Parts: sequence; C-alpha cells; structure tokens
Amino acid sequence: MKKMKKNTFTIRKIIGIGLSLLFLLSLVSATKWANYREYFILKKVTISGNNILTKEDYQKIVSGFKVQSINDYKLRRISNKIEENPFVKAVQVSRQFPNVIEINIVERKPLAIINLDEKLMIDNDAFILPNHKYSDSALIPVLSGFNPAKELYPYGEMTFSIKVKEAIYILNQLSKSYNKLYNNISEITLNNNDDYVIILSDRPTKVILGKKNILTKLNILKIFDKSLGQRQLTDFRLLDMRYNKQLVAREWT
Repeated sequence: MKKMKKNTFTIRKIIGIGLSLLFLLSLVSATKWANYREYFILKKVTISGNNILTKEDYQKIVSGFKVQSINDYKLRRISNKIEENPFVKAVQVSRQFPNVIEINIVERKPLAIINLDEKLMIDNDAFILPNHKYSDSALIPVLSGFNPAKELYPYGEMTFSIKVKEAIYILNQLSKSYNKLYNNISEITLNNNDDYVIILSDRPTKVILGKKNILTKLNILKIFDKSLGQRQLTDFRLLDMRYNKQLVAREWT
C-alpha cells in the first residue's frame, strides 16, 4: 500500500515538473516570437522612378494600409492601388528584409498636351493624364482643333478620339525616327478639311501632311530636310504635302 502511494506521488511530481517545463518553454517561445515580430516591423518605405508625382503622393497611398510588419503587407494589393493613379503605367513592390518595403514606379511620360477647356496630357500609348503642374513647364507639342467632348478623354484610359490617336501615332514616329523635328513642333492641329498640320516652334512654319500615307510623307520630309544643307525647314512659310509623293514649298516673303 505504501509502495503504491509512493509511486502515485512520483508520477504526480513528474507531471508537475513536465507542466512547469512546458510553461517555461511556452514563455521563452512567446518572447522569442515577440522579438521576431519586432524585428520585421516596417522601418522604411523607399520609392524610386517617380518624375511627375512626388514621393509624398505615393507615400499617402501606402499609408492607407494599416499594418506594421512587412510580412503583413499584401504586395499585390499595394501595387494595384498605386496603379489606379492615371500617371502610373506599372509598379513593382518588394520586401527587403528585415524591415524595408521598396516601391519602383514606372510613370506614363507625356508626349503631348491636349488643348481643351481643361489642359490634359497624353502619353505615347494615347492614355489620358489629368491636368498637372508638370504641363506648365513641359516642352512638348500641343494638340489643338480636335473634338473637345470630355467623354473622349477619360483619365487613366486610352482616348476614344480616333483623330487624337492618329496624331499620337505621328508624334511617336517623329520622336523615334525624326527627333529633330519632334523637338521643334509647337503644335499639331486639324484644318477645315481635317488635314493634319504641323506648326513649328522656331518660326511658325506650317507643314500640311494631309490625311493619308502619313509615314511616307514624314520620310519624304526628313529627306527634304537633309537636302537643305545649311538651310532649315523654318526658312519656308509653308510645306504642303497633300499631293502624291510631292512637297510644295513656299518661302517667306
């Protein structure tokens, strides 16, 4: 009987010691986990690639996600939210352990300004960018004389104006293969016959491209420009290219 009581006491003692050890292990693990979580608390958000919008603009978007640890950040949700901004073409969000979030922005680069009641910008993909102080100092061509209906120019989306898309095609071609002329364009407009007309900035020379075979005409204009030698396109008042494979030049008088 005494032996049975002794064994019962021993078992209880072992169980007690085991529970005490388990409690201590749980306490140590909890402490380590807390320290581990503290190690990953966000310390810094780095933003790069911005040119039009400020870093503060992007930080405001990120601050809307109320989390502490970088492990809690849903990277796809953050990038989707940033890409809602019309000026953002693409964004990459990544974790840099232990406590940094890196955001790399690719902004849409304005190719021209659309002259409407509200000054809008448009990029090389024909996506509409809202009015912004950037347009006040941007040395880019102005598109004027196009349909002013507001529904044709939704923020952050491609314009619905066929004529504006064609004008962007012209500017894209010039910026890629005839940059000298692109940099000298003050305005692209439509005349009463819906012909595309380029107006140069150094002197108000008009280049009437017409409606069709625009790429061919731009190549002819480039060849003509090279053939001038010391002279410039701005030495002419009008360069009329509405005729088949012809360029009619009229000098200033």
